Amino acid sequence: MKRAIVVGLVIAACGRPAPRAPAPIVLSEIEQAEGHERARRHDQARVHYQRAVASAKDPASIAFARREYGETLMSWGEFPEAIAQLEGVVAVDPTHVASWNDLGLLFHNQGNDTRAIEALGRAKQLAPADFRPRRNLAVLLWKRGDRAGARAEYRAMLELELPDRLRAQVKWAVDELGKPPGTTPATPPAE
Repeated sequence: MKRAIVVGLVIAACGRPAPRAPAPIVLSEIEQAEGHERARRHDQARVHYQRAVASAKDPASIAFARREYGETLMSWGEFPEAIAQLEGVVAVDPTHVASWNDLGLLFHNQGNDTRAIEALGRAKQLAPADFRPRRNLAVLLWKRGDRAGARAEYRAMLELELPDRLRAQVKWAVDELGKPPGTTPATPPAE
């Protein structure tokens, strides 16, 4: 009995088990979908993406199938359906940073800045060393007129490892947002 308890404690101490790989049927459907997508046969790609989503039964498969389909839907400009797929990803994997980040962009695109800020904030919280959610949040806050919030996000980015060109842009944004209102652009320049 003591041995079983010790083994249980050792397993618990090691953290959660390694994530499972998506099911082979899901991988196969996604591979076929991507082949059709490369050949610009979008209608056939859609069929395989939908089959992958329907075949996905475990969390790893669901997250993978929905993420792949969601990214493709974004590229097709089908934003409401892309949101639905990415919401399916974060429902089974609430730590999926890329999906939270993309949801933030999509919510903003659809005019729901409250949800956009929440999603980007979640991505930033999950990956504090990733500049992308923080940059996207800073741009959105600036567009909404929250100069202090945008400046804080840009300043925090300066603590991260950034490519030289991006670091220069971030420094410019911090400087611009530090100027009195009316002497700086109302929104950030397009990247």
